[in-house]
Amino acid sequence: MKKYSLSLLAASVLAAGAAQADSFNIAGGLDYMYSDMDGSAQHQDRNYSSNSLWTTYVDFRHPLLMVPNVNFQATDLSSDASGFDNKLRTYDFAFYYSPFELDTLTLNTGLNFRRYDGTLNHNHDYSNDAIMLYGAAETQIPGTDLGAFADARVSHWDSDHSHDWKVGVSYVVFPDDILKLKLRAGYRNIRVNYNEDSVQLDQHMDNWFLGAELRY
Repeated sequence: MKKYSLSLLAASVLAAGAAQADSFNIAGGLDYMYSDMDGSAQHQDRNYSSNSLWTTYVDFRHPLLMVPNVNFQATDLSSDASGFDNKLRTYDFAFYYSPFELDTLTLNTGLNFRRYDGTLNHNHDYSNDAIMLYGAAETQIPGTDLGAFADARVSHWDSDHSHDWKVGVSYVVFPDDILKLKLRAGYRNIRVNYNEDSVQLDQHMDNWFLGAELRY
């Protein structure tokens, strides 16, 4: 799929959004995953070391029609191997609508703008932006504090076949408080396909993750 086709499709997805949250609320969260990485960098297959992967995020929802909600996510995707070191962070800004929102099920759809910011082998700084499709779903099991969720950011055009998706379960610790603490666990799968600024990365990592979220 060409880049302009993806942009047109994404604009159509955003334009379809109308339903929103019924109140202003904001959440902050932290996820942790320890995983191996495989793939190539600078056109060579690498024997990567295992990495601790941290993700922080902030999610802001509001009841204003036609104005998208916002989700910001920052992830450390640094990698190292013999003779290779890459310090890489991704910053994701997802602008989304909730066209389907019930007490027990919410569906989100929109656009994700990703910024890559890295330093290769301690001396080559690089950065680039990418547009991705964004989708998420969350459900609550009636009569319980248990739920399930899924979240995906995907780009697929030309040489960019990147994705970042997760599925998991959640448990609300204090469901009746104004501040709701939610514990999360699940599986995450990440692929970075980057070919800009004389930097070539085709890296993949996946594993189980743990996290926590606080929503006001």
